[in-house]
Amino acid sequence: MKNLLLIPILLLTINCCNAPKNSDDAEIKETVTKYWKAIKDNDIETYKNLFDENEEFSGGIQADLFFLHKNYEKINPNNILLKNYKIKDTIVMFSNNKQKYVQYVVNNQGNNGNIKKPLIITLMFYKPVGYNKIYNPSPLKNHIGWDK
Repeated sequence: MKNLLLIPILLLTINCCNAPKNSDDAEIKETVTKYWKAIKDNDIETYKNLFDENEEFSGGIQADLFFLHKNYEKINPNNILLKNYKIKDTIVMFSNNKQKYVQYVVNNQGNNGNIKKPLIITLMFYKPVGYNKIYNPSPLKNHIGWDK
């Protein structure tokens, strides 16, 4: 009889421990969805507001949006990136400084048929800032000349 009582308590404990992770991931998913919608719609205000400390890096954030919007069909055809992403944890020294990230690697074959370095988009999230804000103001890597 005692074992029968322990099973629901154990299941409830496991469920309660996973609830914060699920809500964190849901918040990140919502932020990622807003990120790609702002790019598709070329909505600079929404895009800027997704970033932490967006006023200090306003010019770079706007330049990234220009590049991403201009190349949206190459980067995210049929919204494929919204369907294929994983939220990953970073490795940090202290567990209370844990960060999460979503990273995309987008390949591009140039006009001359040569494969170029892939475009890497990394969206970092930091719990103290909130998972509704992207922590790194410059998520693009290898984007200069990628579209040519």
